[in-house]
Amino acid sequence: MVQAHRIKALALVGCTAVGKSAMALKLAKRFNGEIIGADSMQIYRGFDIGTGKLTEAECDGVVHKMIDIADGDADFSVGEYVKIAKAEIERTYNSGKLPIIVGGTGLYVYSLLSGCNFADAPKDDNIRNALKLVAHFFGPNVLHDMLTGIDEQSASKISANDCKRVVRALEIFCLRGQTKSDTITQEKPYDDLTVVLTLPREMLYDKINKRVHSMFDDGLIEEVKSLLQYKNHTSMQALGYKQIAADIDAPREVLEQITAQKTRNYAKRQMTYFNGMKLNKVFIDARDYDRVQQIVENFLEN
Repeated sequence: MVQAHRIKALALVGCTAVGKSAMALKLAKRFNGEIIGADSMQIYRGFDIGTGKLTEAECDGVVHKMIDIADGDADFSVGEYVKIAKAEIERTYNSGKLPIIVGGTGLYVYSLLSGCNFADAPKDDNIRNALKLVAHFFGPNVLHDMLTGIDEQSASKISANDCKRVVRALEIFCLRGQTKSDTITQEKPYDDLTVVLTLPREMLYDKINKRVHSMFDDGLIEEVKSLLQYKNHTSMQALGYKQIAADIDAPREVLEQITAQKTRNYAKRQMTYFNGMKLNKVFIDARDYDRVQQIVENFLEN
């Protein structure tokens, strides 16, 4: 079996609608690659239009993994993603192809490439439910303050409103006696490069608006209606799905406007996260394919 640290892995990330899929297809064809998804919502089966999944025809023969691997009621964790994605990276590498990690979920990419090890972290429903009760009765800030006192490094990276991740960090400490920060290994698992695609803000926002409009034209509202059985699950927190499910009978123009605004806000948060990722990364304008290709060539040759 190939040692993981010898594997070269390319990551292509960027804000929603920046052009990751089109760029990834070009790179996969140029460098004999396979695409390994890093999108926390494309993992769910049936959530297609609003998550921007490519059709089989649009994939144009390029293999895509980590798509449609969970049902809408699954509680899919970062640790589970890392475990499965690592297996896909090794499989891809052993088949003689370049693993290309593509997506906008920065936490997935960082956890996969930085050496974070959450897959074997234990779980305990009793502890988790007790912590959720604390958050319910006293507010999420109380849990976040607890985490700050135990693991300031992790707390600084998690919003106080992100109760799920705060609870998980506290759960790991309770069961392991070790902070979440300490689960990061000393050695990164791959020889990796992360390309962060960028666009001028106004151009990106215009692309987001057009993309959201196209999704509604393609039947996003009808897709959400067919998935309402998952309304209380994580999968329905995806942009567009959450807004439509919350007010299913609202006029399309209202739902589209809200979805576009929320998506623009999310894109801003994405870029903040990408800026802070401590990985071997380079920022390149999404319109400059030649520059991206040259950077990747240099990475693979060295």
